[in-house]
Amino acid sequence: MTAGVCTGPDPKSCPASNASVPLPEGPADLPVLTLSGKIRVSLTFFLFLVSTAFNVSFLLKLGKGGQRQERGKKKRLPRMKVLLKHLAVANLLETLIVMPLDGVWNVTVQWYAGGLLCKALSYLKLFSMYAPAFMMAAISLDRCLALTRPLAVKSLTQLGRGLIGLAWLLSGAFAGPQLYIFRVVYITDSSGKMDTFSQCVTHSSFPEWWQEAFYNLFTFHCLFIAPLFITLVCNARIIFAMTRGLRQDPQSLELNRSNNNIPRARLKTLKMTVAFAVLFTVCWTPYYILGIWYWFEPEMLNRVPDPVSHFFFLFGLLNPCLDPLIYGYFSL
Repeated sequence: MTAGVCTGPDPKSCPASNASVPLPEGPADLPVLTLSGKIRVSLTFFLFLVSTAFNVSFLLKLGKGGQRQERGKKKRLPRMKVLLKHLAVANLLETLIVMPLDGVWNVTVQWYAGGLLCKALSYLKLFSMYAPAFMMAAISLDRCLALTRPLAVKSLTQLGRGLIGLAWLLSGAFAGPQLYIFRVVYITDSSGKMDTFSQCVTHSSFPEWWQEAFYNLFTFHCLFIAPLFITLVCNARIIFAMTRGLRQDPQSLELNRSNNNIPRARLKTLKMTVAFAVLFTVCWTPYYILGIWYWFEPEMLNRVPDPVSHFFFLFGLLNPCLDPLIYGYFSL
C-alpha cells in the first residue's frame, strides 16, 4: 500500500492506482490476515526501522557539516547538500507515514480510524510519495544546469531553492484530490442491524469510469513516469555535454587525475544522480507494472499469488532505505 496509491490492506487490491478495494459481498467474504500478510507486516516494520535510522543519521551528518562550516568559514551548506537534505526529509516522511500505516492496516484488515483520518492519511500517503519523486527530479535538473552552465552560480543557487519549493508545493497540490475521493464505507450483515466491516476506499467518488481512469493515469505519470523522464533527459544532457567537452579538449581528461577536484567532483555528482535514478527505477518498476496490469485486466487479482504482490510492494520500500547509502558511498 504505497503512499496514496493503495486503498486497503489486501495487496492484490493495491496496485499503482487509486482504484477502490473490491468490497466483500458479505461476512463470509471478509479478508483476513494470511501468513504471507504477516510476513509482509514484519518486513515492513523492519524496513521502517532501517529507513528511519539511515535517513535520520544522514540528516544529522549534514547538520553537523553545516555547523562546522558556520563556525569556520561562515558559509551556508552547499547547494547540492541542501538538495540531498530535502531528499532525505522526503524519504523520512514517506517512511514515517507509509510504512507504519501499511503495517497497522494489514493487521487490523478493516478501517477503524474514522472518516476524517481516512481522508487525512490518504492525502499524506500520496503527498509523501510525490515528495521524494519530485525531489529526485529537482536534483537532476539542478545537476544538469550546474554541470552544463557552471558560470551562472548565483542564478543557479536561486534556481535550486526554487526547485525545492516547487517540489514540495506540487506534492501538496497533486495530493489534494485524496481529501475528496476517499471515504469510509460500511458493510452490514444480512439483517442490516450491525456494521460488520468498514474500509477506507474511493467507491462512488467518480461519477464516470473514465474520470477515475484519468485520475489514476495522472497519478501514475506524476509519481513515476514524469520524474523518471526528467531524470533520464537531464543525465543524458550531462553526459552529452561532458563527452563533447572531452572531444574538444582532450587534455581536460587529465584534470580528473590531477589535484584539481572540480572535474572530479562533477563526475562524482553525476554518478550519484544516476544511481538515485537507477535505484528509483529498479525498486518501483515491478510494482507499477502490476498496477498497469490491473487497470487493463482486473481479473489478474485472482492470478497473481499473494507473496508476489507483497514482494513487489516491499521491494519498492527499499528505495527510501537505500538512498542514504548511495550518498554515503559517493561521499567517501
